[in-house]
Amino acid sequence: MISKSSNVFSAYAQDEIRLRKDLVLNVGLRYDHYSTFGSTTNPRAALIYNPWVKTTFKFLYGQSFRAPNMFELYYDAPGNEANPSLNPETVKTMELVWEQYFAHHFQTTVSGFYYPIHSVISEQVDSANGNAVFTNAGSVNLRGLDFGLSRSLPDGVEGTLSYTFQDAINPDTGMGLTNSPKHLIQATLNVPLVRKKVFASMDLQYLSNRETLAGQYSGAYTVTNFTLFSRSVIKGWEVSASLYNAFNEKFADPGGNGLAEDVLLQDGRNFRIKVGYRH
Repeated sequence: MISKSSNVFSAYAQDEIRLRKDLVLNVGLRYDHYSTFGSTTNPRAALIYNPWVKTTFKFLYGQSFRAPNMFELYYDAPGNEANPSLNPETVKTMELVWEQYFAHHFQTTVSGFYYPIHSVISEQVDSANGNAVFTNAGSVNLRGLDFGLSRSLPDGVEGTLSYTFQDAINPDTGMGLTNSPKHLIQATLNVPLVRKKVFASMDLQYLSNRETLAGQYSGAYTVTNFTLFSRSVIKGWEVSASLYNAFNEKFADPGGNGLAEDVLLQDGRNFRIKVGYRH
């Protein structure tokens, strides 16, 4: 068994600059130093424009990273030393957002996004000795559109509906990624049953088909979940009962590297009770 330790130091600064009465610039900068691979500095910025009381436009930009974890760093590493060639994954995020409020408590959101991701960490087989190692294998361009509609009523009833179209491709080959759905739909509804203390909720999730590692496709599916939960009926206690995959949908997710199965069958209808206490 290998025992390893590492240190992380982080610092973050943020400021808000009001350029005009209806225009705000939010800027931030984060610095991280990892003992395993070194330092990284990432900026963020948001330009927020409110031309009218119920209308907001946002342009968001940011840079972030995912540090390689201990398993990726030390898996099959010679001499139990960290893999010196493994760098963090990096991503630049760009979003353009339009938020619009309407009468009767409606809100709509439309956004377009583009995320170029570089130095993606993946498991590769070394052709020289046949061993598996983790390397920075390539890049991914993720782009798409997101539409959302929500409504919150004074009596506690809340509902949301969202649709996302996304396209994830490898810019080097022009090919799409495996296990990446192009269409996602989600709907939720929360209804208070007893004086805003006992609630019933429903959420529905739809995923379109996804390509597997074998070049086949897992089928599209829709899963519906129901939950009954309480808040502070008895001081400090929270109780919930959930029915997952209520209509017993048969579906599978694409398998990963090293698995014999091309797709993995997921749970059918199942039930869960949760009791929590906080003070």
